[in-house]
Amino acid sequence: MKLFIKYRNLILLFSVLCCGFVFISCDQKEQNTKETSAEPTQEVSQEITAVPDDGKEKEEDNVASTTEDNAYYENYTKTGVLASIKDVYKDKFHIGVALAKHDIENKIKANFVASQFSSITCENEMKADFTLDHAATLKKGDEEFPVVNMKNAVVALNFAKENDIKMRAHTLVWHSQTPRWLFTEGFDKSEDAPFVTREVMLARMENYIKQEMEYVNTNYEGVVYAWDVVNEAIEIGDGHKDGIRIKNNYWYEIIGDDYIEQAFTFARKYADKNQKLFYNDYGTYEKSKLFAICELVNKLKEKGIIDGVGLQDHIQIDYPTTLDYQYAINKYSELGLEIQITELDIACPEDTEEAQEKLATRYRTIFSILLNCLNKGNANITSVTVWGLSDDRSWINKPDQPSYPLLFDKNLKPKRAFFGALLDPSVKKY
Repeated sequence: MKLFIKYRNLILLFSVLCCGFVFISCDQKEQNTKETSAEPTQEVSQEITAVPDDGKEKEEDNVASTTEDNAYYENYTKTGVLASIKDVYKDKFHIGVALAKHDIENKIKANFVASQFSSITCENEMKADFTLDHAATLKKGDEEFPVVNMKNAVVALNFAKENDIKMRAHTLVWHSQTPRWLFTEGFDKSEDAPFVTREVMLARMENYIKQEMEYVNTNYEGVVYAWDVVNEAIEIGDGHKDGIRIKNNYWYEIIGDDYIEQAFTFARKYADKNQKLFYNDYGTYEKSKLFAICELVNKLKEKGIIDGVGLQDHIQIDYPTTLDYQYAINKYSELGLEIQITELDIACPEDTEEAQEKLATRYRTIFSILLNCLNKGNANITSVTVWGLSDDRSWINKPDQPSYPLLFDKNLKPKRAFFGALLDPSVKKY
């Protein structure tokens, strides 16, 4: 009997140990199963926050995640149905594209644009060298009145109006693509023609801005929601104490330091009450330029004549760094104005699968940062515009130096970059 009791106790002890081992093993297996199944439905990326004053970098979890609900690439490959990027972001910000007149005159392209984008920008047709009419100006014979003719922009304006698409008007005052005769006595085209006085030039500036805005707002009410009033006015290398571009800039040469303020003052005077006025520039993540832009915009904000900052974002696969880009968005957000990404493209010199996958990841990174800032209430981002519809139409894609920087290929087929912009889970995170 004693022997039986001894062996019975040993058997019970062995059973308890076995059960404990099985319980632990099952619990560990259950945890591993939960972790594995969570990956496809919610990927946690990282938000790179602003560099603090001490210069140290800080990273924290962000809130832009992907779920099975936005597996757009999988759905496209299975059904052939392409998600509409404007619909995906309709509750966040406008999704825009830059177009030329002949893009819109192509019916296939026009229909595609209407299905994918909620905003358009004219590549050139609303710039001064396309809107100013020299012959009509000479005929009018008024030294203070350059005549504006909007015939080149009508195709885009009509398209926008007919398809209920908004438009960014780009651009009013710019040192480039503005004819020299606008600044000369008698509107003379001679290379050595003398410039007019500051007073005459201010009158010309006002009449030029007034005509363009009044034409748009009279004939296309509600179409234009944003004006790039002044474009690329900061150039640190020119040596001005405030960073203002002074070389090859007739606006500055004739009017002086306050030409930017004057342009915004006139634009505010003639803009529709619902239209927003923007300062637009490139290289806005470069620290010295960033601080100069912020200083300029703050001065305009104090006078109540500006609504936002346009960041062109002609960037590369690895420049600027994610940290620098995030830092720039944070700094512009501190201005308390709208932010619009106005001319986004990402240089990619190769059309290989590997290169395009890196491009897709870069687009995912940029859109993730923007969404993080917007969702957390750190930034008022109201529009994101890609500069060009397809790779073959990109301004940086040249015969001797190809680049494939956009969301669609020459046949309007969506690239991996398109799905990166949608934060699709099939695209690798940064």
